[in-house]
Amino acid sequence: MLKHWVWLTTRKGIGIRGRAALLRLFDTAETIYEMSERDYLQTEGFDRRWLESLLDKSLDAAQEILTRCDDEDIRLLTYAHFAYPERLKNIADPPAVLYYQGTLPDFDNEAVIGIVGSRKCSAYGLLHAKQFSKLISGSGGIVVSGGARGIDTMSLRGALDSPMPIVCVVGNGLDIHYPPENRFLFREIRAHGCMISEYPPGTRPERGNFPVRNRLISGLSLGVLVVEAPERSGALITANHALEQGRDVFAIPGNLGVKHCEGSNRLLRDGAIMAENGWDVLSQYTHLFPNKLADARSKEVLQKLFDLRYAQALPVYSPVTIGDNGVKEQTQETPKKPAPQLTADERAVLSLLSNEAVSIDTLVIEANLPSQRVLAAITMLQIKGLAQKLPGNRCCLREATL
Repeated sequence: MLKHWVWLTTRKGIGIRGRAALLRLFDTAETIYEMSERDYLQTEGFDRRWLESLLDKSLDAAQEILTRCDDEDIRLLTYAHFAYPERLKNIADPPAVLYYQGTLPDFDNEAVIGIVGSRKCSAYGLLHAKQFSKLISGSGGIVVSGGARGIDTMSLRGALDSPMPIVCVVGNGLDIHYPPENRFLFREIRAHGCMISEYPPGTRPERGNFPVRNRLISGLSLGVLVVEAPERSGALITANHALEQGRDVFAIPGNLGVKHCEGSNRLLRDGAIMAENGWDVLSQYTHLFPNKLADARSKEVLQKLFDLRYAQALPVYSPVTIGDNGVKEQTQETPKKPAPQLTADERAVLSLLSNEAVSIDTLVIEANLPSQRVLAAITMLQIKGLAQKLPGNRCCLREATL
């Protein structure tokens, strides 16, 4: 039961690595909860220092956390659940419970790229964080980052322009918006992907939480891109986690002699993969996802990507006829081009379009969607041949007479 998993995470003196070790010994939180003192002590590999905490079987704190989760629309994913990402299971210290809001993507079957960098960054770093993120997500990748100021925030904003989901991992409870100025950004992320934390609601953003959080960004990813980082920064901690977990590390070359770039430049000197654009990162994984990734800088290639991802061209059969030999025949015709599949956002925007031009601001209001999602929907409707964009920030149905 969920309360047993939450109970396990509230045991003092055990820690993340201790909980991971217990799960390797006993498989589930229910088993750990039901064991007696004798059972614990007779298990090879059990650390006696965990005993006192595990013998406290009160579920009151766990039930309180679950009640808060219900109140805040926070869902839980346990280590034993089939949807728990295998990528994350395979790190040395996976969390026993993930708290999330929004919709979890299928991490194991997508090219997930972590993007990290310094809070105190330059305009150069902010620009490239957004550009790289936009190209990665537009080319079929999923961007995961933290919710901190600076590079993290700009990476998340860049990815919002794409129909691909976006993931933000935070170092506090999901009922707390930190930094507070990102409150509305987090709301858009929940609608466009998901917010994740291993900390229960009510957990404050303590300084020590963030280095621990960073292992999840790298653990969910195939590779981690460091945009800009000084010699001592959380971004370098994430890069070190990535190396320990067997993930690729990429870095953007920064200006020499600039403090904000010293750490990321050192990564390049030590063997990180240099990236000049987002496709440099994502192209490393096309062999793993041949039908899911394509360079979004080419409209033709992007159209092919969406045909591969979403179109299902099935053979179309003619009506049954009687052949010369008196036997019923059914001939296969040339497959017809399938109607493009639309997301909920695309359907909402398309329903508001007509032969007459309408401003995008009007669509944002009438669709009751964030502007980034409306713009992303319009882009995809253009690609699918259903809409066209017009001068003056307007759009209409494709090939409409104006």
